[in-house]
Amino acid sequence: MSVKKILVVDDEEIVRYSLVNILSSHGYEVDNVNSAEEALEQLYGKSYHLVLTDLIMEGMDGLELLENVKVISPKTMVIVITGYGSIKTAVAALRLGVYDYLLKPCDEDELLLRVRRALEMQQFGVEQKQLHEISAVVKTAVTLSDQINTPLNVILGNIEILQLTAKLEPDARIQKILKTMEDQIFRIKTVMEKLAKVTSAETKKYTSLKDYEMIDVPKVESGE
Repeated sequence: MSVKKILVVDDEEIVRYSLVNILSSHGYEVDNVNSAEEALEQLYGKSYHLVLTDLIMEGMDGLELLENVKVISPKTMVIVITGYGSIKTAVAALRLGVYDYLLKPCDEDELLLRVRRALEMQQFGVEQKQLHEISAVVKTAVTLSDQINTPLNVILGNIEILQLTAKLEPDARIQKILKTMEDQIFRIKTVMEKLAKVTSAETKKYTSLKDYEMIDVPKVESGE
């Protein structure tokens, strides 16, 4: 399994240092920057599985960064960590597609749990896409199998007729050629049969998904 790459974005050096140490010690490859602008430069040059970003920063803030991440790297998961917690910022982040939202200071175990869940959900999405692609291949294979087998059977029938033709039956060279053609056709039929037998695939079961909670975020009325 490839090492998961995480980008930490925070304008507080001590926070970055802490997050990098925690994540690195658990096997993640971690880069860190002190601004959203630097984060964008990193994202243009390197792919990350997860971005862990502060929300309130000088210059471009975490919400603006999130918007850009979704354009530059749509598959990258984003978790926001901030000391400025409010329902408005939570809703804004969720509407922009952030995966999770944590308040500083966050517990180490809770941080690792949220990161693991985000990466598992990302992988789950990748595998679901692969299953859809496999399903499309299966349907195509079944259709092709039916369409190809019919003309192959016709060809095999004609080969058999030629093999038994009185004038051709004694000719060893012709019989060898016909036998080679017959063998190759049966090889094609075998391949098509194997493809047609691929009829279903199961998604990987994630036991950790049972730990998820669904949270309803109330709609924020204007003026709150």
